[in-house]
Amino acid sequence: MDFSRYFEFAKGNTPVILSCPHGGYKKPKRIPDKTVGPRIADKNTYFIAKLIISLLKIKNIRIFYILNKIHRSKVDLNRPSQSESSYNRTSIEAKTIFHSYQKILNDFAQECVSNHGRALIIDFHGYTKPYREYPDVIFGHIFGKTLDLLEDSNKQDCKKYWGCSQLQNEISKHFKMDDGLALTEHNLSYSGGYITQQFFKKSQINALQIEVAKSIRLDFQLTETLVKAITNAIVNLIPKE
Repeated sequence: MDFSRYFEFAKGNTPVILSCPHGGYKKPKRIPDKTVGPRIADKNTYFIAKLIISLLKIKNIRIFYILNKIHRSKVDLNRPSQSESSYNRTSIEAKTIFHSYQKILNDFAQECVSNHGRALIIDFHGYTKPYREYPDVIFGHIFGKTLDLLEDSNKQDCKKYWGCSQLQNEISKHFKMDDGLALTEHNLSYSGGYITQQFFKKSQINALQIEVAKSIRLDFQLTETLVKAITNAIVNLIPKE
């Protein structure tokens, strides 16, 4: 089957995988809408993911990535497959899209572990801040349960985990952050959805959901700052030869 009509995806030479499940824009009439659950796309996440990939390529770094093209009103890839909010049960095509995305992502993770001994999955999302004091960026990893690879086991926060440490360090230079490890009202809502939960206790894999405020995603200068921060973080977690 030609999955390029549903996803934009490619393998890389670095054990980092970028997933973007809610940025899709296509609404094929042949695929029925979901009957329940959120139907609003995470605006500009597809575009921002492409910018991250492009900037890394300029630096001669190719990451694995899979970006969903199908709108969230048709398929929600971050909900459990048995949930009515994932896709309309009358559509075989929607079911195929859902399970194919998860399989490609899992295959990428296994390939990274096989070839590099580790993998970092960044599941990229967006949300709307309910009030001004809310964080700009929130990490979700079920309070550390989808983080297996340690950078420094003596530290007590996100900075002890490979990938999480570099991302937190770079993003927090510019934006107010919640690292997802303390019990707060923010990361209870965004502790990590179905995609990151699949990697719960998976050896040699770190998976985290990054939630970015809409105010950042709709402002090109702030978007550019975020893209550079994430790119720098990925560059910094690659061992220098």
